[in-house]
Amino acid sequence: MKFLTSISILILLFSCSEQAKIQRDFSELPPYSQYVKETQAKTIGTTESSAERKKRFFVFMNEEIPFYWTGTKWDFNGTTREPKKGAIACGYFVTTVLSDFGLKLERVYLAQQASSVMIKQLCEPTSVKYFASVKKVKDYVLARSEQEIYIVGLDFHTGFVIRDGKDVYFFHSSYVDKEGVIKEKLDESPAFANSESYMIGSISSSIK
Repeated sequence: MKFLTSISILILLFSCSEQAKIQRDFSELPPYSQYVKETQAKTIGTTESSAERKKRFFVFMNEEIPFYWTGTKWDFNGTTREPKKGAIACGYFVTTVLSDFGLKLERVYLAQQASSVMIKQLCEPTSVKYFASVKKVKDYVLARSEQEIYIVGLDFHTGFVIRDGKDVYFFHSSYVDKEGVIKEKLDESPAFANSESYMIGSISSSIK
């Protein structure tokens, strides 16, 4: 019994240590304006391979952008470029963070278009699919790469779908109760469920 208790304590300490490490790493990230400048410099540069850039993009979208942007308020007319200052609409959120990574796109124009325009222009054409249920979207994503970022268009909303291993998330500026930027489990998102059609395309596949 004492042996098992000791093992349990060690597991708990290791888990806490890992969580602290992750938090410490995030706390060491620079102010957002500096972070964007450094990120864009890496993207525009030609020193990294396509695989390295895709990996960095995944960390950017799955970990670092949620750290900076979560909690930023939603507004239909929101166009802020600074996390937690002002508000941001769903389309502007998508185009702003992609632009901040260093992708060349018409940030304002695409943010104001139907999400289908954005997906067709930015995503790998062969990855663009249409579905009629949350389950079919999730099944499709889980059948592909374990670390991949998608742009998704709902009836009247847009955001990112992120697959991280066995987990699938919806990362978006949520209009529900004007909550704003949130990364939530796909099948637990009221905004994602509140749609009758879904158009999805892989933005990861377009990172070269």
